[in-house]
Amino acid sequence: MPFNQKSLLSRRKMVKLIGTAALGTALFGCNGGSNGQNTISFISALTKEKHRALEPLIAEFSETHPDITIDHIKVPWDQAHSKFLTMIIGGNTPDLMSIPSQWLAEFRAMGALENLKPWFQDWPHKDGYPETVELMSRSATAFDGEDVYGLPFEIAVRAMFYRKEWLDEQGLVPATTRMEWRTLLEKMTDKEKQRYGYAFRGARGGFYSWWALVEEFAGTNAWFDEHHQCIINRPDHVAGISFWNDLYQDGLTPKDSLNWGYNELVQGFWSGVCGSMEQDPEVVRTCLEHGLDENTLSISIMPAGPKARVSLADLGYVSMASGSQRKDKAWEFMSWLMAPEQRLRYCKDVNMIPPFTESINDPAFGQGLYQPFMDMVTDRTMLPNWYPNYLPEMGEFLEVRVTEEHQNMLLKNQSPQETMDRLADFMTKAQKKYVDRHGPDTPRPPEIRRR
Repeated sequence: MPFNQKSLLSRRKMVKLIGTAALGTALFGCNGGSNGQNTISFISALTKEKHRALEPLIAEFSETHPDITIDHIKVPWDQAHSKFLTMIIGGNTPDLMSIPSQWLAEFRAMGALENLKPWFQDWPHKDGYPETVELMSRSATAFDGEDVYGLPFEIAVRAMFYRKEWLDEQGLVPATTRMEWRTLLEKMTDKEKQRYGYAFRGARGGFYSWWALVEEFAGTNAWFDEHHQCIINRPDHVAGISFWNDLYQDGLTPKDSLNWGYNELVQGFWSGVCGSMEQDPEVVRTCLEHGLDENTLSISIMPAGPKARVSLADLGYVSMASGSQRKDKAWEFMSWLMAPEQRLRYCKDVNMIPPFTESINDPAFGQGLYQPFMDMVTDRTMLPNWYPNYLPEMGEFLEVRVTEEHQNMLLKNQSPQETMDRLADFMTKAQKKYVDRHGPDTPRPPEIRRR
């Protein structure tokens, strides 16, 4: 059943998500938009490498379209969700936004995203997405029937990074299972030398590490049973987050990694504090820029859990704001930026995987250090990761609830079971609210497809 864009979020919910001070700022304006009918504002929350890769594309478009000016607003990732909410609530949204899949339903519920159908139906590249991208886009509600609320920007997928010299010192090789990986981390950890096995992400974004473990231990990517009850607090799921929690409690990670986000964990790896991490292909370049090479860096597919090997792949999108006063010109830039040629150039520059069928098979993405990432995307025997991104509460779940709960666990204020009980209760309420509004036919996760 189609998503109901008019089911707007309450002001109370907004205060909870972004804080009273930020809400006050939003209501009085935050200069999010751009002045002038020929100036298109485009806000992106990406890494510095990705922002850097966008600049020549924007410059090229500006040169070939002198009647349109692009105002590129770059926002740090850790501040992005609250910043976007502030701009939306204040009515100061930019014309275009790059957003992760988990925020799409939330922003749609706020009435913030424009339906691109009038433009998309005549776009020459609309049939160029592979099946996996189509499925993920429907799960995220970017594609909803014939309606379109975002165009795929890039495919993100994770593989395991190792400091090869640490493995070589002890005659180790990349782990094929999680139990082997745990043993490997123990052998790499030497607290006297300030060396730890794993670059742990205990702050915002840590969910993306422990959720893969939960799916691996449970052997399923489903979140709900047939009665719409959230199942992520079942024993096998709890065993997965317990495995992650134990890495921290047992000292296989730095103590201060409780507060590590993306930047800290990546630096912890390339600086030689930690011997392994899981990350996207764009981080390969970061490692190479900081002195690692093919002799000191090893990358492999993710280890398999007791019941599954999980392919943690997801999409980023570019969406148009419903409040844009320059929609035709915004689409002119958006449709150019999101076309296969530009996506391929950008993805080659940042080492991400492009979302188009004609580009995904480019040899550049299947060689050397990048081969494991392509294996993670194309191997149909792996369990595809899945989130119920159709729920408007998914943004709050990921940006607020998850970090609060797993940090309470890491601080020993609550058990792994209590942590998952709290999160399951939140998701059950969100799912039942959706079912009451739209009916019981909710999106279902993709299954493993055998070769």
